[in-house]
Amino acid sequence: MQQTTFFVDVIVPLGVPNKYTYRVPFDFNTTIQIGKRVLIQFGKSKIYTGIIYAIHQLPPKLYEAKYIDAVLDDTPIVTQAQLNFWDWIAFYYCANPGDVMNAALPSGLKLSSTSHIQLNTEFNFEETNHNFFTEREHKLLDTLHTTTNMSFDDVSVLLGIKSIQPIINNLLKKNAIIIYEEVKDKYKPKFQSFLKLNADYLNEQKLGETLTQLEKKAFKQAEVLLYFLHLHKTNNEKLEGWIKKTELLKKVETTAITALVKKNILIEAQFEVGRLLFEKSNTNFKKLSEEQTLAYEKINTCFLTHKSVFLHGVTGSGKTEIYIELIKNVLKQNKQTLYLIPEIALTTQLITRLRAVFGELVGVYHSRFSENERVEIWNNILNQNTEESNAERSGSELKEYKIILGARSSLFLPFKNLGLVIVDEEHDNSFKQQNPSPRYNARDGALYLAHLHKANIILGSATPSIETYYNTQQHKYELVELKQQYVKSGGTHIEVCDVKQFEQNQDMKACLTPPLFDAINTALTKKQQIILFQNRRGFAPYTECKQCAHVPHCVQCDVSLIYHKHSQKLTCHYCGYSITPPKVCTACGSNQLHFKGIGTEKIEEDIEILFPQAKIARMDLDSTRSKYAYKQIIDDFESGQVDILIGTQMVTKGLDFNNVSVVGALNADSSLNFPDFRSFEKAFQLITQVRGRAGRSIEKGKVFIQTSQPQHTVIKHIEENTQATFYEETLKDRQEHNYPPFIRLFELNIVSKDINEVNHLAQELFSLLKPTFDKNLLGPEFPLVSKIKNQFYKRILIKTIKQNSPQKIREVIYTALNQLQNNYKNWRYKILIDVDPL
Repeated sequence: MQQTTFFVDVIVPLGVPNKYTYRVPFDFNTTIQIGKRVLIQFGKSKIYTGIIYAIHQLPPKLYEAKYIDAVLDDTPIVTQAQLNFWDWIAFYYCANPGDVMNAALPSGLKLSSTSHIQLNTEFNFEETNHNFFTEREHKLLDTLHTTTNMSFDDVSVLLGIKSIQPIINNLLKKNAIIIYEEVKDKYKPKFQSFLKLNADYLNEQKLGETLTQLEKKAFKQAEVLLYFLHLHKTNNEKLEGWIKKTELLKKVETTAITALVKKNILIEAQFEVGRLLFEKSNTNFKKLSEEQTLAYEKINTCFLTHKSVFLHGVTGSGKTEIYIELIKNVLKQNKQTLYLIPEIALTTQLITRLRAVFGELVGVYHSRFSENERVEIWNNILNQNTEESNAERSGSELKEYKIILGARSSLFLPFKNLGLVIVDEEHDNSFKQQNPSPRYNARDGALYLAHLHKANIILGSATPSIETYYNTQQHKYELVELKQQYVKSGGTHIEVCDVKQFEQNQDMKACLTPPLFDAINTALTKKQQIILFQNRRGFAPYTECKQCAHVPHCVQCDVSLIYHKHSQKLTCHYCGYSITPPKVCTACGSNQLHFKGIGTEKIEEDIEILFPQAKIARMDLDSTRSKYAYKQIIDDFESGQVDILIGTQMVTKGLDFNNVSVVGALNADSSLNFPDFRSFEKAFQLITQVRGRAGRSIEKGKVFIQTSQPQHTVIKHIEENTQATFYEETLKDRQEHNYPPFIRLFELNIVSKDINEVNHLAQELFSLLKPTFDKNLLGPEFPLVSKIKNQFYKRILIKTIKQNSPQKIREVIYTALNQLQNNYKNWRYKILIDVDPL
């Protein structure tokens, strides 16, 4: 019986624009399935892991299809809904399918490979004539008889030649060896050590005698055994006597445990465990206020007609409590919830609050997790049985993550039964992926994901993006408002401090104006807490020579080097290049070098001097590089172990601390003066969010905005709390100058190591696009930072009205890029496309 010849279109994890067609060996006809991983050869010898996108019987017309080498999965690891979502991301954000695949799959599911050879066990070497193989072939085969396998590099070293391909090809033709890619699965289950009391010592008399002997001869071992018995009695009924070794190590030494294991008093064993364990919480859940109840009911009414909802609630109004009630409704339907947040730091507090209500139904997914942990979350969601009802299983058996709390990458998880998507702090720029491609916005992606799954979606913020505010005005989103704080007696009083005036009068206390300094003193006296915000990490933004004004710059980027006192280095925040601070100016030789400006490290040092009695912590990228650093800092602040928290914009995003009475924005001008059409919007959002960290309990908080421009329109709107007026003015300005949300933006960045090539290519590309876009084409121009990692950047901005066909716009752009590529085939450059840039 003749078998059917199948072909599969495969997504290759490379930056190539097309999916590639491969032929399916007859042996795999019954195992291929859309969404499964396959091993495929791409190029001369390299093996990659691809995803089956489509199955058909049409061979490619322009090339001969290679065979797939192996099917890796028993069941698909990517769903059809995910593939549809990947298609939308690739189309809308002008990305290659492989780039989307790389962004979507956790690295633990992308297998690494190296080329290897081994003997063909079916070949009869004993009956083969010696002359059948050459001298070099014999040398290689003799080695393979004693070695299980060899990599191509090993073969090259053995034979002493670089070009080994002809020899390997000959041996393949003679059927003496087989070639394969040693594929190593990056995912490994986690094993953890557990301890158990030997059954012989369950007898109370024998246990008592043993303890008496240990107390006389090995007191520390006796302490360990007593502590073990305490843990066994208090919290370990479900583990059949087993105690985690890590629990003992919190209180006792390793050597004492080892000694008890050697004496066979304790038994040690390793078991596979999930990595996704979180501490239990005793957080009390608040009842909804009257305003919250009305908002909750209105949201549910909107969901009946599948309308997208924007929840506009002032800071401290209790949006999270409403989200929790909405999640409860989704759980009753046995559906999944995706809770998107912009910053990993927010997961620390939110996971505590959510697990207090939903227990082990909550999973967390973000980039700080190891690849093994991310794979476990992926598999947990993928393998959930959507057909099984809650009634058919008990709560104790329910270990599926029905609620995923995560940053933007959690959009790509394999949801099968998604019922609700929550996008909290929807205005935040962290939802936008900058590099590498795809440069997607998770907020907009969430809207499409909800549409695909026919799920409800709610966006929330106290300071909406201009686009979201406009969409509510156009009734694209249904607006639900919370105008009051949950704690009625809370709120804030704002004081704008004119830094220029205090500097002229020489009244500044280091980086603090007198009103802020006095307020901090008062708060410390009352045992209250303070948050100080400065959106620049490091000690000083630049080092300047007092004689010639020379500033040390990065050798690879067009930026000054930032001084970090902790590491005693001048560092580039773009490429990581660092040097020891020079003792004399490299330009004029003067030793009068001065640090200019202030970063979070400098503020921390000043505050320690000004308030020596205060306990101080700093939260920025430098102090939170380890996996649990966020949690440690936030827990310390929440428990009152820290009095003053200094940080970058991490401290502005949705954190909830009841004892904060003073907040200081130390340099509002840095946000106001940035050369970007969104700078006023971003400054308004940032300062308003900082303001919202204070006054969340029964006492009004005080907010101090330090600026040299106290009459600036943004500052006045924040001070007078006229948010609606600010948004209307901003919309009017955007419409007048033809900027989003009234048009769409495409940013094309031409990148090359040669600045002359960048200039020439940018002008050529501009000329190719000019006939179509005419006056809606801006540039080419160098961005604020025009050189990063020895690569020069020049950008072109395209404005298009929303009524234009998205397909035609992209066709024009791709046609121009292809023509440029054909004209300059030997030039080494790349074009980066950013749709809806921020």
